[in-house]
Amino acid sequence: MGALGTIALLLLAGCSADTLEPRPDDLGNPQRGTSGGGTAGTIVGAWQNVVIIQVPGDIQTWTTTWRFDAEGTCRQTVVTESLAEGFPRTTERACTFTTSSTKITISYTAGGVLTFDFTLSGPASDVLVLDGFEYDRIG
Repeated sequence: MGALGTIALLLLAGCSADTLEPRPDDLGNPQRGTSGGGTAGTIVGAWQNVVIIQVPGDIQTWTTTWRFDAEGTCRQTVVTESLAEGFPRTTERACTFTTSSTKITISYTAGGVLTFDFTLSGPASDVLVLDGFEYDRIG
């Protein structure tokens, strides 16, 4: 096993498969930050997705965190770390959001609008699925 393979195994060993249960105070008010009903209120909180990929000569970790609050504001944080570079690059984007029963629309403060299909799954709605990508509840 080469050095990159060893590093990848170490990175994967550091990732926990345990999911955090949502706190009752993070479930939010379904009337705020939403334009529809359904399970939209439970989107309030913090959600994270971690992807580890191997590219020629490098292994990269992409960590995307979404934080949605009950007032309808949100923040997207993306941390990209390349083993070849040896340091993380962080991008943060402030936003607002509205939801319907199956869609979430993100309006970035600096401009731009995205609409995703969304669902909540798991035993306690602790997995947010945005356009097929799963995010675990972290807070």
